[in-house]
Amino acid sequence: MDLRRRTFLKLAGATTAGSLIPGCKENVHQLVPYLLPDDQIVPGVADWYASVCGECPAGCGILVRVMEGRAKKIEGNPSHPINRGKLCARGHASLQRLYNPDRIRGPLRRAGKRGEGRFEPISWDEGIASWRERLQTHRGHALMLSGPLSGTTAQVVKAFMDHIGGPLVIHDPLVDHALISAVDARFGRQVVPDFDLAESDYVLSFGAPLLEHWRSPVAMGIAYGQMRQGRPAVRGRLIQVEPRMSLSAANADRWIPIHPGTEGLLAIGIGQLLLTRQDTSTDVGNSDAYPDLFKAFDLNEIVRRTEVGYDDIERLAVEFSSAQAPVAIAGGPASAHTNGTAALTAVNALNMIRDRVGKPGGVRFFESMNPSIFDQKEAPISERGFLELINEADAGRFPLVHLHHCNPLHTIPPSIPVRRLFERAEFIVSFNSFMDESTDLADLILPDHVSLEAWSDHEHLDEGRVPAVGLAQPVVRPLYDTRAVGDVMMEVGRSIDEGVPEILSHETIRDAIRSNWEALLSQRNRTNEPDWFETAWIERLKEGGWWGPARGVQSPGQDRRSPGYEYESALFDGDAAEFPFYFYPYPSLALGYGEGANLPWLQEMPDPLTTVVWATWAEINPKTAMSRGIRQGDLIRVTSPHGFLDIPAVHFPGIRPDLIAVPIGQGHRTYGRYAANRGVNPLALLGALFDRDSGRLATAATRVRIEATGRTGSLTMIEQREMHAMRDLIGIDRINTWIRGSGKE
Repeated sequence: MDLRRRTFLKLAGATTAGSLIPGCKENVHQLVPYLLPDDQIVPGVADWYASVCGECPAGCGILVRVMEGRAKKIEGNPSHPINRGKLCARGHASLQRLYNPDRIRGPLRRAGKRGEGRFEPISWDEGIASWRERLQTHRGHALMLSGPLSGTTAQVVKAFMDHIGGPLVIHDPLVDHALISAVDARFGRQVVPDFDLAESDYVLSFGAPLLEHWRSPVAMGIAYGQMRQGRPAVRGRLIQVEPRMSLSAANADRWIPIHPGTEGLLAIGIGQLLLTRQDTSTDVGNSDAYPDLFKAFDLNEIVRRTEVGYDDIERLAVEFSSAQAPVAIAGGPASAHTNGTAALTAVNALNMIRDRVGKPGGVRFFESMNPSIFDQKEAPISERGFLELINEADAGRFPLVHLHHCNPLHTIPPSIPVRRLFERAEFIVSFNSFMDESTDLADLILPDHVSLEAWSDHEHLDEGRVPAVGLAQPVVRPLYDTRAVGDVMMEVGRSIDEGVPEILSHETIRDAIRSNWEALLSQRNRTNEPDWFETAWIERLKEGGWWGPARGVQSPGQDRRSPGYEYESALFDGDAAEFPFYFYPYPSLALGYGEGANLPWLQEMPDPLTTVVWATWAEINPKTAMSRGIRQGDLIRVTSPHGFLDIPAVHFPGIRPDLIAVPIGQGHRTYGRYAANRGVNPLALLGALFDRDSGRLATAATRVRIEATGRTGSLTMIEQREMHAMRDLIGIDRINTWIRGSGKE
């Protein structure tokens, strides 16, 4: 089936009218409070400050327009090598995180029973004294759960936890553990390599969310544009293989709706055909090592199980073999199964067969530029790793639990009993800026600044062709009685006992950042002036960071591991007879895993394919819906072996008839007025199945059944005719015929 990009670009144009949607106006309030101007501020004159976006781990460079002490507008920093002046919607919406009326405005102490949500304000002196007392009581038995950390802040938090004798656990639900595990299996490195989209002329993507949440979304969008139209007489092609049409698939030249969990089998089938071709484009020198992997399955069996026809597999093999600069990429739904690492390992092997490692347009590893001033980052924990933490908590290992910029009670399904970490804790301290499901269980809240009020730096020293460190400065004075988490840890760390780590000996996080930057810049200082650093520091603040010359590409060489790997079929939770549908919850483009749900600009941004706003919806193939009497907007009950949710149905032609897809992001019980009690959290339906090798939660491994409730759901969409046009242009019968006929119409 050939679903072309132009069809969907016509339909996506409606997404620019988000602020005009009827029924949502009452949810938008004036977020910007009056901020007293500083004596040196000239009324009516704007100042621009370079900083770093804190809305996701990508760390894009930003420029913030400030007038009379108030941040007014955010744009991308054109000097920053990651985003090059571009910025996504989440970056723009960070203004609403700064001025959100539901921010925690000062230290709080629990006033009722844990979980009742009753807190009373206290002073910082009281809060720090209470926390210090607990640290001394539970020395060596503390745990910190944190969102992604980088640069000096990561160094401070790690040093503090080492000092008090407890583990720092990084939780980031968007990290693709299966991809990292597959790269390690194939190349012997636990990193995400650079897939050179910009210089490729043929991208074979097995579900990788290239234009959604993959790595740096802005950087990937820039690379995609370069691939498409950045080179004279060269227009790269994108083929997207996944069961549901994502935004990446909608922009692809072809979308192939493969059977869920069989992406690795398709890669094996393509590999078989590549190895039979005798042209010089195939890496014949390495081909002798691959038969065990690629010939483990009969090609006819692959056609049957993937539901991709032989002609289509052959076409993909021919195109991948004949392209000048092809690259195979995998992620997203391909990673979300119990065989995710195995599938991605097979996909990576396609790049090795075509000798696309270390080549422009292929898979690249760069020379390391990580200086000693920054300690290595803590690797994020997989969801299976939480089971080990829970077992340790059950044994009394963690009576003191800390939270920082993460909400595991919302981002981890109940089938993984992470709540026990909180129930077993004698005392819980949260540094979060908003009251969320996890912070609601805290005994003490010491709120951190939001990113636009804080000093920080963000390192990209081992990512991308150009090494970079972004430098973030406060663009406004703190609005409320909050403190930087680094400042608080330094103060408490110094007061506990002797032998405090050097990084904690600084007075403030700003001082620690300056010290690290002096060490960083001194490596490149070529002057003998005594005040060189002050001059360089001011220049880096104006520029928004430091970026060095392009690094050389490094081939894996002798680190390359044997491709021998046992492929296993995907497992599913739920009997197919009782639960006939596959279930796929996917991160919302605007809200992510729910961290953006308290920002009304993001709530009001229409989903680019369904145009839904302010809600959760269940995507269902129109023919499946009509056969069950389910109309657009009807409330359907989606039931898994672990519970049920009632969700409004959206007839979505870009989905297999045997698949139900629901965006993640809504369903908060608390998290401010814009997020609380809105929609549902589809993670509640998932079972505790994991990728065999990486421990990643297999989010696509749960089966469900659906039934009409006879009620109409609350669903706000842009004009319905766009969806009807989409259905007519694609052809619902054509999709279903293609799938039933294994790719033959």
